[in-house]
Amino acid sequence: MAKEHDKEKQAKVQQKYMMLQMIEGQMKEMQEEMEKIDARAKELASMKHSLADFENTKSGARSLASLGMGVYAESEIRNTKEVFVNVGAGVVVQKPIAETSKVLDKQIESVSEVTEQLTQNLQALAQRASQLQEELQELVKD
Repeated sequence: MAKEHDKEKQAKVQQKYMMLQMIEGQMKEMQEEMEKIDARAKELASMKHSLADFENTKSGARSLASLGMGVYAESEIRNTKEVFVNVGAGVVVQKPIAETSKVLDKQIESVSEVTEQLTQNLQALAQRASQLQEELQELVKD
């Protein structure tokens, strides 16, 4: 009879421990995702700042245009009120800076909402992990 109880207890401990490991893995994945999202938010904020700087640049100013992979060409800025924006599938359209800035604002808002949701999910998982740890301690103590 005692052996059956010990086996049941051991099975419960093992099950809770596996659940705890699974939750910890999910928490780690969420934290990594949050780091990626944070990097994206910083990138968007930097782009918004760059747009504002660009808009305040005088026409005719000299600049370096990126050709990719660290290669640049000297260029002259003729239009500081519009930029070319990749809208997907290799399609580039000309848009006013104000409109482009609004698009960035929406993206920043979206990233903020995702961060908030991930934070709530992470807190819920942390709470569940804490609960499982307490349950494990109780099982092991008995």
